[in-house]
Amino acid sequence: MLTALTSLVSGGLTGILGAGVQRFADYKNKQLDLQAAREKAEHDIKLREADAAIMREEWAARTRVAEIEVAGKESAADAEAFAASFRLEPQRYSEGVKARGWQASALVLLDVLRGVVRPGLTIYLCAITTAIYFDARSILGDTPVDQAKALALLDGIIATILYLTTTVVLWWFGTRNKSAAPKIG
Repeated sequence: MLTALTSLVSGGLTGILGAGVQRFADYKNKQLDLQAAREKAEHDIKLREADAAIMREEWAARTRVAEIEVAGKESAADAEAFAASFRLEPQRYSEGVKARGWQASALVLLDVLRGVVRPGLTIYLCAITTAIYFDARSILGDTPVDQAKALALLDGIIATILYLTTTVVLWWFGTRNKSAAPKIG
């Protein structure tokens, strides 16, 4: 009983820790992405300023203003294109793709597998935990094995399954509702 409780608590803590570590890693990756975007934007601004200085010498004041506006629009479009490269992978691989035949089927299959793995694993582990509980009750009632050894073995198996189940369930729900990626610009 104590081992099962310990497994539930430690599995839960591992699941929460895993979700926290994953969130922290996502946060750090986004910080790096934003820093890279800032550096690129600063570099682009410096290049545009140098271009504007050369243009001022060669063109009239009216032409200079028009060139600076164009440079600003290019910089904004460049920053948006750069930000788009850091967005998360698509929700569906088959969406918006003009594939035919087996390629379209493969993309749809990929979408199905991608959507089924985590909840399927969670349901499977919850079901196997329940099945082990009922099997353990029947084994202990029917087997003439030394009860202390049977209980120790059963306790270890149950502790492992409970640990895995609580880890997966808490990790799954801990990372399920991620907020949208921040937009640059």
